[in-house]
Amino acid sequence: MNKRLIIARYNENLEWLKTYNDFEITVYNKGESLRESKLFQVINLENKGRESHTWLHHIVNNYNHLNEINIFLQGKIDDLNCMAYKNPNDYLKKINKYGFSVSRYGLLGPFHWDWNVNINKDIRYKKQWENNEISRSNIGFRNFSKELFPDIPLFVATSYSGCFAVKREAIHLNDLLFYKKLLNILSKNKNPIEGHYMERLWCYIFTRNRPLIDSCLDVFKTKIERFKIW
Repeated sequence: MNKRLIIARYNENLEWLKTYNDFEITVYNKGESLRESKLFQVINLENKGRESHTWLHHIVNNYNHLNEINIFLQGKIDDLNCMAYKNPNDYLKKINKYGFSVSRYGLLGPFHWDWNVNINKDIRYKKQWENNEISRSNIGFRNFSKELFPDIPLFVATSYSGCFAVKREAIHLNDLLFYKKLLNILSKNKNPIEGHYMERLWCYIFTRNRPLIDSCLDVFKTKIERFKIW
């Protein structure tokens, strides 16, 4: 199986990659200098656009020679709870169903198309938002999505954390110009709000909403788990 790990790294320790030497590995480094390794290729990028910029950069620059399976992961994968597998091989188990695989789906509904996707109310981003470290959008999340997909429905299967696996043919559902346009948008700011939009849209971009039923089931599963914690 032709498979690659694509890693978005800032200053994370990548020792965990040694366990996965059966993958081809590309590390996009946006932080402190990282020594080239026999295990992985290092490509240095300017620190902008969040992980979505990294994924789009990889897709645009490898569009005609992508691996059969591409697993996009952040430099640290053990702090995202149920939103990311701790073992990349787990993404392979269900990838044949939709050509796309995540650890846990979510669901966008009528209350999730907020202009700023509610990050202005999220404690994790409060300081960045108030200090204008996150860029603003002139059109908002729903209009941004409809510019990409005019017929996008109100209920949409989504995923969070920006970690997922996708087959080459699913990426090729969209032409190269589509990804170049998005890359240009994500290249304009270190922390663009469009990065948060993209996190919620990757699933639709590659699946056209086919996992909708699975996403409903996963939302129910997540709510049960949170209830048990309470």
